[in-house]
Amino acid sequence: MRKLSDLDNISQLADLVLCPLDSWDLISVKGDDRISFLQGQLTCDLADLKPGQQTLAAQCNPQGKVFSIFRVIVLEDRVLLTQPSSVTPRQLPELQKYAAFSKVEISKETEYKALGLVGCKSAQYIAEKVDTAATHDQSRLLESGTVIIKQPYPSLRYLVVMKNAIADELLEDLKDRAEIFDDSLWNAMNIASGIGFIEEQTCASFIPQMLNLQALNAISFSKGCYIGQETVARAKYRGANKRALFILTGRATQAPKVGDNIQMLVSNNWKRIGTVISGCQYGDGHIEVLAVLPKDCSPEDVYQVQEIEGSTLYYAPLPYTLEEA
Repeated sequence: MRKLSDLDNISQLADLVLCPLDSWDLISVKGDDRISFLQGQLTCDLADLKPGQQTLAAQCNPQGKVFSIFRVIVLEDRVLLTQPSSVTPRQLPELQKYAAFSKVEISKETEYKALGLVGCKSAQYIAEKVDTAATHDQSRLLESGTVIIKQPYPSLRYLVVMKNAIADELLEDLKDRAEIFDDSLWNAMNIASGIGFIEEQTCASFIPQMLNLQALNAISFSKGCYIGQETVARAKYRGANKRALFILTGRATQAPKVGDNIQMLVSNNWKRIGTVISGCQYGDGHIEVLAVLPKDCSPEDVYQVQEIEGSTLYYAPLPYTLEEA
């Protein structure tokens, strides 16, 4: 299995690449009250989502700090939440403890698998092997229960969620057709898309707007109450939030780690100003970082990862526009 360090840049990817997503979990929410229950727990609005549709969302604690960021996927009989496995031991009990008075069952999913398909021929493969029309929509639910979700920038890629038996057949076929990368590649693509998923080290550390979720359609300001909603609303309507998620890029001797400190050069001294949410390193030593920093950071500023001596980082533009919040 190949790693991101085998590439100097994304343009070196093969035409068809499989990412098994072994370090990600699917959380399953079943039961008659699953939609109404999640409406009171997550930042997104699920009321109008139909089976096969999806959205980004966060789960917060009562203080409005984010336990986890998910891609929420609505199926016929359940709702699936995708997240890094490291955060599940903290996130899952927090969600389960609110379920006592609702008709819901919440657990790690065992009947479905998630995998990533990447590359310029990924759409062609899906059309030939899965469903001809599945690549035309942002997301689509097939009769088999498979969900195909087109992922955002930087390159053509799909999140595929399948029942185990179907996924095993597809994985067997892909062994001879695709290059296989571990999910360090998927992580790098999430960084380039400006989407920072929460790991154990950053759990319950930031409010949703510090992670740009208002710019990613992951927060509803009109659906009503949910856990942490008061803090999220205050950040929007009173201008209480002074931080945001940024992409930094440069060179270093190793990949930045989640939770590392970001420093900025101020009057020839380094000042700690932020935290690494996600980081990656390519084979040529080039690194990319998602970090929570003050909103007034300038493209002219120079940064470094405190824990990596000699690292030098510069501002890189996000692939979306930040809204005020």
